[in-house]
Amino acid sequence: MKGLSYANLSDQYERKTRFLPAVLCALSLLPVSAALGGPVMEWLKLVLGGAGIGAVMAVGLSHVASAMGNRLQEKLWPRWPLDSPTNRRLHPEGDASAQQRSLWHGSVKRLVGIDIEAAVAAGENVEAAINDATAALRNLFWKRPEAERLQMHNVDFGFARNLTGMRPIWMTLLVASAAACWVVFLTIDRGALLWAVVSSVLAVILVPVGIWVLPGYVRTKANYYAESFFATLAAVDRADGHPDTEE
Repeated sequence: MKGLSYANLSDQYERKTRFLPAVLCALSLLPVSAALGGPVMEWLKLVLGGAGIGAVMAVGLSHVASAMGNRLQEKLWPRWPLDSPTNRRLHPEGDASAQQRSLWHGSVKRLVGIDIEAAVAAGENVEAAINDATAALRNLFWKRPEAERLQMHNVDFGFARNLTGMRPIWMTLLVASAAACWVVFLTIDRGALLWAVVSSVLAVILVPVGIWVLPGYVRTKANYYAESFFATLAAVDRADGHPDTEE
């Protein structure tokens, strides 16, 4: 992974949330690649090796994955980040109980100095205050030992979002790969029947999963992140001298 380190893909977040979804898209072509003798595998070795043009391609693929993930995110939460699960839980109209919000608001005020309850009482700039608070807290949590689970869920959410965002690419490649495998079987190599069947089964299973299952999976991962965010908030507040803080 030496080449990928230069390409800013050496940390876990970059590798799992950006580069891995892009590589999984390319793997959609494995059946037809195998049927034709494996040229795509050679290309994947080049990319994964991180050398020369492979490293450049890795950077490009990772940014495509990120861009498409951000586009999906805007569809699922049109006012992101104001309507994200994390922000909504601090909002007076969110799903959390009034007692729980009061605890969180107290922790926020102590840790970053933003008084969300004052904004709510004034009836103005509530969403802006909440967004400023969550942004400040994310910076505060950076590399804190209490935020280990939060970082794990952040990576999981990023991977799910970007993989789902790239659905138009990998679903198209799955269908194209299946069609190409059948063409190879019917016109070039009768021994390619196995790959034609495998590619068809993959398309039949994964395309519906991409359409109907993955968007809900992204929402679930976002909720897990929000839960970890507030568990981290309570843990950091306690660690910084408020032992009576409750999660």
